Amino acid sequence: MNERFLELSPRLEETRDRQVPQTIKFELDEIKNKIKEEFDKRKFSDVEFKDEIIRELGDTKTLLLIFENWFLRTGSYASLVIMLSEYQGYQSADIIATGGKEAFFSFGAEGDFAKFGEDALKNLGFQGKVR
Repeated sequence: MNERFLELSPRLEETRDRQVPQTIKFELDEIKNKIKEEFDKRKFSDVEFKDEIIRELGDTKTLLLIFENWFLRTGSYASLVIMLSEYQGYQSADIIATGGKEAFFSFGAEGDFAKFGEDALKNLGFQGKVR
């Protein structure tokens, strides 16, 4: 399985003494809807929202989103999983994309799909790096 992992966190605000994470900008459900809107804007892409799982434990919330996209260049589907987490006003997102292969070659399909998710989150003010 070929995976790409991306951890994102809110931009840091400058204060006099140090940088601190921004407070919550959007509710997790709003982030989900905005990601779906970003995917709908993409031309030549047919990203399909498959499912979600929401969990709350104390003051921790998580929202797991699953998307699928058909890639013509590989003749197969790729999956994108985005896990949004919120704890004490801090939000983060993890992205994993997999699939989209023809035989043993992916031709970059899963990487492109992960980039779709990354771009959608960055448009909402998240920043981060690929690991």
